[in-house]
Amino acid sequence: MLVSSILNSEVMMVRYTCPCCGYQTLEEEPPGTYDICRICFWENDGVQFDDPDYEGGANTVSLRQAQQNYIQFGASERLFCDDVRKPNKHDRKDPDWRPFSSKLT
Repeated sequence: MLVSSILNSEVMMVRYTCPCCGYQTLEEEPPGTYDICRICFWENDGVQFDDPDYEGGANTVSLRQAQQNYIQFGASERLFCDDVRKPNKHDRKDPDWRPFSSKLT
């Protein structure tokens, strides 16, 4: 997992990759920090990080579903569409991040 450094008011801030959207927005290294990504509003849950199909815990939907939701409508859950923001020119996407494939039912 890559990290990004952002120069902010002369202080170097390290950002970690959100497992839902792939942007480097988290202040603490995943998993299980419960940081909330401002781009997709995913709450970083260690259980869901280890089991991407687990529904419940800090997030209602599974990590796999949240990734698909972000791709479809820009938030981890439709409920959070008004809480998220679009990535800007300062946001960095982890080039090694990939969403899980859709689960076949």
